[in-house]
Amino acid sequence: MENDKDKDAVEILLNELKENTDVVLAFIPLVRRLKEAGILNLIAEITKDYLPTDVEFLGHFFTSREFTYAALKSANLLVSVMYALADEQVSDMLKLIMFNLRGVADAFLEQDPDHKSLSLLKMSKMMKDPDTSRGIKAMFGVLKALGETLNRTN
Repeated sequence: MENDKDKDAVEILLNELKENTDVVLAFIPLVRRLKEAGILNLIAEITKDYLPTDVEFLGHFFTSREFTYAALKSANLLVSVMYALADEQVSDMLKLIMFNLRGVADAFLEQDPDHKSLSLLKMSKMMKDPDTSRGIKAMFGVLKALGETLNRTN
């Protein structure tokens, strides 16, 4: 009896996949990009490490108004992330940053543990470093783009 139910469920699933092949195929590139960017691994780690195992809590949580609201907001955010990742240049830049984030974090944590003040001479010397100069120019570019975006929303 149980095998018949399993076969029926598999048959239903296969029929749904067959009828919606175009939808499934449309999501494959998105899932591939999410995997390449490390987002799928992140989600898997979060669910493995942080989701509670209390079934009653999960049942209450997933049927709550807060969950519905959060799911809708997350879906809206996910659409914007998918849109951003669809652009190859944005996707490549994000991967570059993510794969090198350890170096950024190390540099951030190692900066001036004594909290000495920064003189103009020291700043001038730092700006002569090509990497620092490029980083500052990139940050100004980001700030400009952010300002332009904020102007469009007002």
